[in-house]
Amino acid sequence: MMEADLHDDRSSQALDFKEGSLQIQADAAGDVTDVRFAGGVTNRPTSVATAITMESTGNCANMKPNKQVTDIEAKTYFSYRPGVFENAVELCKQEVLKPDLDGQVRGAWLLTEIDHWDIDHERVVLITDNSLLVIKYDFVTLKLNTKYKRIMLHLLDTVQIGDITYPEKSVMPPRCHGGVRALWNKGYEPSFGQRWNPWCTDIPWITFTHHPLLYNAKEQETITFNVNDFFESLVQAINTCFKRKSPGQLVRVHQGNIIIYSYASVTSLVFNQSHLGFARDRNGISY
Repeated sequence: MMEADLHDDRSSQALDFKEGSLQIQADAAGDVTDVRFAGGVTNRPTSVATAITMESTGNCANMKPNKQVTDIEAKTYFSYRPGVFENAVELCKQEVLKPDLDGQVRGAWLLTEIDHWDIDHERVVLITDNSLLVIKYDFVTLKLNTKYKRIMLHLLDTVQIGDITYPEKSVMPPRCHGGVRALWNKGYEPSFGQRWNPWCTDIPWITFTHHPLLYNAKEQETITFNVNDFFESLVQAINTCFKRKSPGQLVRVHQGNIIIYSYASVTSLVFNQSHLGFARDRNGISY
């Protein structure tokens, strides 16, 4: 199985963030941020209740205003079928997880990954003791894709949360929602060739937002599709990992705009508006 182990220990000058940020130190004797995993299973197989608000206040990724996913539309997502997500997580544990490297799984989510070409993809995301696993799972054939990413938590240096935006000269329509980005670039900026290569696999960050199913009225309190819960769990996992792997080092938690460097991409517009990155039943055609 093909695997992407991402390690980047290159050092350079720090990124010049214009927004405020919070540095959290995880030394062996100090306290770490107490982010609890919310509990309370509801009567829907993939649903776990969360106490995190959906409003864009504090450290939260806001949702698209006035967007709704009806029950009929929600049922077109193969990942929404009873037991499918749980089975996907178990298969990922069997085929992808390496207990000696990753440790134990601490949380599982179904999120939207936004790649560096501004294209949305449905992803199973696992947080373990030592790593972040981002897995492409085929919810139609119920099989793992050969490509996945393993990002070691102790190499992450910044976690961002805020609104997804485009550069000033971009003509892309506003996304009008928030997201989370984890970075391990240590100030290093990708080259022009890396940024404009759609098949580049060594971009030193990864960006997530809510899964579309969170916009269904029944699922707006569901952890599984909620990038805000993922954010809090990720910060907690990094802090715990730093105490063991990199005592005395800092991880920066930054609140501000998350920039997608897309200027006039017709490809991403068509791809995202058609939801081609998600496994759905499209009037009898499944892909």
